[in-house]
Amino acid sequence: MALPVLRFFPRPRELTLRGGWLKAPPLPHPTSVFLAGLPTNMDEARAALARPPEGACRIVHAPERGPEGYHLEILASGIRLHAGDAHGLLYGAQTLRQIAAQHPDELPHLEITDSPDLPVRGFMLDVSRTRVPTQAELLALVRALGHLRVNQLQLYVEHAFAFRGHEDAWRDASPLTPAEIRELDEACAALGIELVPNLNTFGHMERWLRHPRYRAMAECPEGWIHPLTGQFKEIPGTLRPDQASLDFVAGLLDDTLPNFRSHQVNIGGDEPWELGQGFSKQAVAERGKHRVYLDHLKKLCALATARGRTPQFWGDILLEDLALAQDAPADAVPVVWGYDAGHPFKEQCGRLRELGRNYLVAPGTSAWQSFTGRLDNALTNQAEAVGAAVRHEARGILLTTWGDNGHHQPWPTAWLPMAAGLAMAWRFTANLSPDHARGCSVLGGLSAADGAAAAETLRLMGTLDELTAKSVRNRSLSWDFLTCGPEALPGHLEGLKAKEAEASLAHLDRCRASAASISDRRVREELTLGVDLAAAGFRRALGRGLPSEERASLLARHREIWLRRCRLGGLDESCALLFGEPVRR
Repeated sequence: MALPVLRFFPRPRELTLRGGWLKAPPLPHPTSVFLAGLPTNMDEARAALARPPEGACRIVHAPERGPEGYHLEILASGIRLHAGDAHGLLYGAQTLRQIAAQHPDELPHLEITDSPDLPVRGFMLDVSRTRVPTQAELLALVRALGHLRVNQLQLYVEHAFAFRGHEDAWRDASPLTPAEIRELDEACAALGIELVPNLNTFGHMERWLRHPRYRAMAECPEGWIHPLTGQFKEIPGTLRPDQASLDFVAGLLDDTLPNFRSHQVNIGGDEPWELGQGFSKQAVAERGKHRVYLDHLKKLCALATARGRTPQFWGDILLEDLALAQDAPADAVPVVWGYDAGHPFKEQCGRLRELGRNYLVAPGTSAWQSFTGRLDNALTNQAEAVGAAVRHEARGILLTTWGDNGHHQPWPTAWLPMAAGLAMAWRFTANLSPDHARGCSVLGGLSAADGAAAAETLRLMGTLDELTAKSVRNRSLSWDFLTCGPEALPGHLEGLKAKEAEASLAHLDRCRASAASISDRRVREELTLGVDLAAAGFRRALGRGLPSEERASLLARHREIWLRRCRLGGLDESCALLFGEPVRR
């Protein structure tokens, strides 16, 4: 008799098929009772491990399996599930349910040994750049992440939390409330996920500093010059490194942290672009930008440790001068981020390993500033990041998805990269080619057929950027073509060939036809909108314009589809950024 073909998501470390089958008759047969009673949350898992093992099908507490590890045997005599801890039991139960779903009447004799490559498998969602999901969507995401074996979740916050006394900063953002955070924290804890507070405290403070009340705390209150583009920016984005800023941040932490049970906090600290242009100009001239940055970072970290939290921080500035890396607070956890294929993760991780640092690695989904996703870049970026993390003994990964400049991307365009990156973080080599269809089913709550249809559509959409020789960093050409102002369009068109644009439109027709095969209306319409927005961008690139009625239709669809998953706050701003000029409603 041929051995069965089994599909697992994520794939386990070791699988051995023995030949033969264990019958699983309907309830109340003991095997079916055992399967029906497998734990679904941490409390149930702890209780199961505390009970003495007995019966032909049994759960055994086996600490030698290590944190989150398990060993599963299906034999002629019954089922043995050995778990190192409650996490391992939950994951072993997931695997056993996947087997039973594929072979409900009899289970194949087999042996599975499994455990994670990386202790931390985190996911970070931007909830500050216009789009804040509804509470129902966030809770659904938590449930999906439990199946992806994520054990850390961060919601990136700049201003999108209802800070007491700071209503002018978040009034129009539909922010997360303390009660909602506590509910999410409880849901995460039930599935063994640590909800880590994430609050930027130095750079990326535009949404605070645009208000007159906070403007005096800016490094450059009257505006600044972007060091990469030379553009003048009217709205400041970086807090000045002084005691007033520290006191301000301390108040925000005191308001936020009590809603989380985590003993960590991500204090951000990335991209303080204008540091040295204003308030700290003399200090930077005397001591250097990196030393000024590091001295202030130490004080921010001290705020976290004084509140019983281990600080995480974005490690970009630190890694610009590796000589200073060893001078960062010893207990702080740098997060090494990079979102492009070819990012030097190996070198950066190797250096931090040499220094004995405890650190995380942050690749991205490449979904932002795109209507269709940039799949090849995402998969390569993640494989490089996870491979370096495993090789150089990082603590884990924090897979990120952002919402820069309007958060226009359909939410499902992050699914294939999420499925791939998080599966690789569980077992790297076993999941280099993960089951994307199953990932879509889990993340979208879809049937197997719709999961396969969504995965194929997303694969097609994600290859759109490969049809043009020209590429741009961190975004898609089609997004540039649609969202840029008229004065910027000629620059974006340089190097684009008309035949490439025509081929891209033909490819988008195929994507649209593929999306039509998805029976789930919400996902079908989300992806179709992404295709249509990308097509509108390429038509604009070809000089065909965008008729006012089509523009109005796209805008109306964007608004309607946004509100199916997300709150109203930020929607007007997203709409205003969609066509490169203010939207009048």
